[in-house]
Amino acid sequence: MRLVTSLLCGSALVALSAGTVSAQQATPRQDEETTLDEVVVTGSFAISLADSLAIKRRADSISDSVSASDIGNFPAVNIAEALQRVPGVSISREAGEGQFVSVRGLGPNFQSVTLNGSPIAYNENIRNSDQSGRQFQFRVIPADLISAIVVTKSPTADLIDGGIGSNIDIRTADALATEPFATARAFTHYEERTEEHTPNGSISAGWRNAERTFGVVGGVSLATRHVQFDRVQTTGYTNRVINGATVSVPNEIQMTLEQEERTRLSAMAGLSWKPTDSFALRADALYSRFNNVIDEDRLSFGFGGRSDFTTRFVASSARVVDGVLYAGQINGGRIDRNAEYSEQQHENLFVKLQADWDVLGWTVTPSISYSEAISFLPVPLQRISGATAENPAGLTYSYDFGDDPVGNREYASLLTNLDLSSPTSTRATTYRTRPINSEDNDTTALLNLQRDLDARFGAVELGTIRFGGQYTERSRDYQRRDRVLTARPGIDVNTANYLDQQLPKNAFNQSIANLYPQGLTYDRELYGISFVIPNESGNTNAQSDDLVATGADLQQSYGVDETITALYGRADFSVDFGPVPMDANLGLRWVSTDTLVKGTLLTAGRTATGAVTTVVNPQTFEGSYEEFLPSLNLNFELRDDVLLRLGVSRTLTRPSLADLRTAVVPNSSLITQVFLNGQTALDTAVASAKVGVGGNPELQPYTSVNYDASLEWYFNDFGALYGAVFSKDISNFIGGIARTEQILFATQAGQTLTADLQITRPQNIGDATIEGFEMGFSYKLDWGLGLSASATFTSSEAEIEATPGVFTTAGLQGVSDESFSINPFFERGPFEAHLSYTYRSDFAANGNISPGSNAVIDENSAIMADGFGTLDFGASYQINDTFQVFAEGTNIMDERQAVYFGKETRPFQVHEYGPSYNLGLRATF
Repeated sequence: MRLVTSLLCGSALVALSAGTVSAQQATPRQDEETTLDEVVVTGSFAISLADSLAIKRRADSISDSVSASDIGNFPAVNIAEALQRVPGVSISREAGEGQFVSVRGLGPNFQSVTLNGSPIAYNENIRNSDQSGRQFQFRVIPADLISAIVVTKSPTADLIDGGIGSNIDIRTADALATEPFATARAFTHYEERTEEHTPNGSISAGWRNAERTFGVVGGVSLATRHVQFDRVQTTGYTNRVINGATVSVPNEIQMTLEQEERTRLSAMAGLSWKPTDSFALRADALYSRFNNVIDEDRLSFGFGGRSDFTTRFVASSARVVDGVLYAGQINGGRIDRNAEYSEQQHENLFVKLQADWDVLGWTVTPSISYSEAISFLPVPLQRISGATAENPAGLTYSYDFGDDPVGNREYASLLTNLDLSSPTSTRATTYRTRPINSEDNDTTALLNLQRDLDARFGAVELGTIRFGGQYTERSRDYQRRDRVLTARPGIDVNTANYLDQQLPKNAFNQSIANLYPQGLTYDRELYGISFVIPNESGNTNAQSDDLVATGADLQQSYGVDETITALYGRADFSVDFGPVPMDANLGLRWVSTDTLVKGTLLTAGRTATGAVTTVVNPQTFEGSYEEFLPSLNLNFELRDDVLLRLGVSRTLTRPSLADLRTAVVPNSSLITQVFLNGQTALDTAVASAKVGVGGNPELQPYTSVNYDASLEWYFNDFGALYGAVFSKDISNFIGGIARTEQILFATQAGQTLTADLQITRPQNIGDATIEGFEMGFSYKLDWGLGLSASATFTSSEAEIEATPGVFTTAGLQGVSDESFSINPFFERGPFEAHLSYTYRSDFAANGNISPGSNAVIDENSAIMADGFGTLDFGASYQINDTFQVFAEGTNIMDERQAVYFGKETRPFQVHEYGPSYNLGLRATF
């Protein structure tokens, strides 16, 4: 039904645009020499669209862009949220804030992200065990300091390689391409869930001399948010026999409340110097620091995962829908009350120096850039665990999914007779800490040489030739430590003052219709001063460098050095086909990649007395590969206002840095239980707990042969209608394969234990195909009403060899069958307003509900994010030439997200993060 609806919307969009613009007259194609980088200071949503279309129209291949109508006036709260309006682009959010970008069905790992044309380092996920690898977190760079973002979908040989999905170039302002300006923006941000206002603002300015030989530009930005994110979920399903029938039962029902205080401080500076007509020098720098204080509370109610489920479940309470237990009650059982808290800090630094020198008919452009992304936890991830006793007398709890928890985005009830407002209802059991730090560095030297030839060979005119090269050194160092804390002498945490903090009264009021009264949470500060890291530190906030790495720590840590060398050649030419002139570019890029992976392998040894001990084996793995990446782009001018573009290319995406690691990360809960309880924990652990993940330093890159075609019709005064088809044949697709491995565990008694676990490691397991169609439309009537819209329809399939010699058809994570964006706007006189509705259909996700990049082997157990749409708005009023008042809103319809296992009748999660609003003043001088 959703697909039919989306197709009807797309058909209506085509019909509307055809009828609306039929009376438009042809207009000459824009002169290729026209300067389009200059920023026009008007602050109009329509002008932002017009600038984006101008960049698209003059491009030498298939691309799309988002442009700021003025520095400090980007058409969205967040860079990722602006990009989701581009055809073929979809985003994933964290607590309502856009973070990762997918293009044409391929997830964040498949995008090559650059800043002013040079590679940029990537921050790593440090809030849990999962890692993002090469996924760029767009939220770390403020939209206030960005002038444009260009998404190139059909590559040319001179672009930085690595993106099978796209190349995304984030651009800051060039001081010589802007008129002198100064802008300031101040606004309050309001979160509906927390009912809190936080201050935000930015200042930016630029100056150049009258001769346009010297200029500077710079700015600072502060963004703050206090968010509340509610999540209710299951943790998987187990088949149980109830009333004589096999039923799929949730292992647990969990309620998770996240409260976050986010602060992003950023600064940008640029300097341009052009002392002569033949020489120019440009320097750019950008710094961003993103801090996030996270408080997370979780209550877990055990059901199907309990070994005594059959004797504790009340069979008469069962309500079964489509083979799934939709309602039921446990007598006895156990309720867990856990808390996690940490403070994340992500720092990004980018500096670049570039020269342009015209000499002997060549334009020589050397540049060098340095980028670093540092992620660490000033307050390490700390976990407090508590629970009721096992099967205490009189305890009962029950749940009811209702009729359609995924479709309704709500559970019907979750009830218990336990007084969770009492500090004695549960007892604290363990207190753990996990410091993590990750550092990613990129140093890149680029050399580009360009010469205009204007040589004619019959109907062919060779216009420009380009040659160049790239040398990049990238490194990743990831360190993790896990410790169980010990209470100081005389401390008893099972007293009222350690569990006396009130949870927000509105927690889960949107995701669970009938809920017991809200309870208490732990006093984090009191816990922090009451515990020590035994034999190592009296500071529970100790960092990785403060602790002596154990064998298990070394096994979970790793380093990767990567050296990339590339050479390219490109020729731009045109062919006179009479009434249909054609511009084209043909190029070849050779790229060589060398990797050095450093890690640790643990093996079991024997002491002189025959006891099992841990042998620590440092490991290094060297790898290398070379690829030739040809590209051809043809641009036909069917009419002065109609372009047909064709492209064919070969591209690559390197394996995620996290996938290359030698590290092995067993289930963290199992590590803790074995440390505390020894062999008993291994003997009683269920199969679903004996799991872990690891890396594979022998991975080869994904490669893809891409076919693209685009038809673009540009209207007379404003707007365009365009559509594109694409096909990607991907080889060496990477997927996770689980195999049995022997893993070593340490106990607090100093023993080494071994156990067989199912460890999932990435492998090159097959090929994949992605095909699709995307379209876009924008138009504005004379009296101010306009529309910008886009839609994308995608299909995918993988043929994988999960078992040697056995090939299976599979799906791909992160691919939505359809997505669309509808953006009506109105501008008249000093007033302007726009709405933005974006939607993407169901897609397979990873455990963090982000798009991921793996194959989906078993669709019945795949984690599926249900289709989700959100409505945002923006409005402004120009008071005078200097001041403008504005308002913005995100998720104003308070939409919730839902996730399911395989089919919609097996719910996994319901998310609620609520609307947020900005109200402020902007000044231009």
